[in-house]
Amino acid sequence: MALYKLILAYDGTEYAGFQRQKRRDSIQQECEKALRKLGWQGKAILAAGRTDAGVHASGQVISFDLDWQHGDEVLVRALNAHLPQDIAVQSLSQAGDGFHPRYDALSRTYQYRVYCHPQRHPLKDRYAWRLWPQPDLDLMNRAAADLLGEHDFRAFGAATQLNGSTMRCVTEAQWQAQEDGCVFEISANAYLYHMVRRIVFMLVQIGYGNHPLEIIRRGFETGDTGIVALAPAHGLTLIKVLY
Repeated sequence: MALYKLILAYDGTEYAGFQRQKRRDSIQQECEKALRKLGWQGKAILAAGRTDAGVHASGQVISFDLDWQHGDEVLVRALNAHLPQDIAVQSLSQAGDGFHPRYDALSRTYQYRVYCHPQRHPLKDRYAWRLWPQPDLDLMNRAAADLLGEHDFRAFGAATQLNGSTMRCVTEAQWQAQEDGCVFEISANAYLYHMVRRIVFMLVQIGYGNHPLEIIRRGFETGDTGIVALAPAHGLTLIKVLY
């Protein structure tokens, strides 16, 4: 029996998020179904993050115990043969005893993609939020700089468990221009529920001049920004987890 650490990519469009659901398909359910076909008898796989419904991943990390005698590369191919087309193992290795993909993670990095065009584009709409006109990238980056460091982020999301801490440390938060829009990249030790999508919506509104730059600092000081809207899930991707 070995403990495996696996890097997973998926298109989250058709799923109710990573975590197992009673009435809708989830990434976790599909992974566990594939593992059971290979003799896995565990109760649940573990993951670095519980991505929301519609959110994608290129660097999700999961772990599980499995009695497997045929080598790591064969296991990757066997799992991918049993997974649906929108979920795929990228790499796999054996982990040290006691490894936990969530609690051992030092940071997680997400990207949020935006494309700017007056008309919708069906091929881009699956993975990016369409905006028009393009918001002011300089204003958005000036506001994003206030996110850096350790703060109480209760104004930007809900704790992931009852009475849980809302303190989080953000180490990177920056927008980069691209040919057809821009991408926001954020790294933090952990996230609150809906934290990244709420931050993205707020930064975009700042970029349109609908809210002042100071709204981020006000949120930290008062615990409330008055904004509860979220950027759409389909623009968000979990790209990397560091250990």
